Amino acid sequence: MRGKLGPILSGVGGFLLVVGLLLKFYAYPNLAVAPVEQDTVSQLSGAGATVFDIPSLSEIQVDLTTTAKTTGDVKASQDAGDDIRVWENATSTKSDDDVVRSRSIERVAFDAHTGEAVECEKCGTYSETVQGQPEAVDFEGQIFKFPFQTEKKTYQWWDSTLLRAFPAEYVREEKLEGLDTYVFEQVIEPEVWTQMEVPPDVVGEEGEDSIEADRSYSNTRTFWVEPETGVVIKRQEQQGATLQIDGEDRATLTEVTTTFTDDTIANNVDEYGAKVTQLKMIRSTLPLVLGILGALLLVLGFVLHRRSQGSSRTESPAQAKAKANA
Repeated sequence: MRGKLGPILSGVGGFLLVVGLLLKFYAYPNLAVAPVEQDTVSQLSGAGATVFDIPSLSEIQVDLTTTAKTTGDVKASQDAGDDIRVWENATSTKSDDDVVRSRSIERVAFDAHTGEAVECEKCGTYSETVQGQPEAVDFEGQIFKFPFQTEKKTYQWWDSTLLRAFPAEYVREEKLEGLDTYVFEQVIEPEVWTQMEVPPDVVGEEGEDSIEADRSYSNTRTFWVEPETGVVIKRQEQQGATLQIDGEDRATLTEVTTTFTDDTIANNVDEYGAKVTQLKMIRSTLPLVLGILGALLLVLGFVLHRRSQGSSRTESPAQAKAKANA
């Protein structure tokens, strides 16, 4: 039996090494992907917002709640290929007087591993900021999430108002309800993106005929990202929009800071905390443990096998015959 123990241990060691490699290089890549059947709802709240009220043509103070519902198009994702996901994000912002202040829909195709937008002609992607008027756009950068194994570097994050991506810079690490997160900040300086016809007195001008004012937009986004999954656990937006005449702000369209509600943050921590542990186990912990154990068994098996071979060569014919008869 002693002569057989070495090869047995070597075989077990080799098996453990193979399993460790399969977990890291096969199982993990198949698990670290955005889901096809996505179905989540996130809410952001912003108290004391200043908005331009169209019916009264004046600035008013309200509390805003933004609800974002994200769903995955299963068939479109399957048709697009294993590494592409097609999600739709419907966003609606209401004030506390129950008036819908804005709404939009974005249908985006993105890489299931990196979270970065990809071109997909058959996916039917679009952006819709005016109800019933979808617009084909070239999405770029991160849309819904950061990559799995997010790094401490600058990423490009999509802005649905200006319809292009802007840098989101890594700034620090921070614990969020016990969960490790990387914090990123995206600063979008004021920029004119469209025009709006308004009565002249709204922008401090004289006359009776409507005049065309520029609409300026700015935003500072802060993301708290769980780095193993790339999921945004918490997000804050400091939005500003004004009416300008010759580059001078004349009226405020929007001024608000909105943040994920406590319930949204808690739900994200609960849902993704367990997934973080699972992914880390499969990506690093189990492959490392199995690799070390497998290597030790291989070495031990090799040593025992060599010893058994050495002892059998030094046995006299009489000893070998006695062992055989026994």
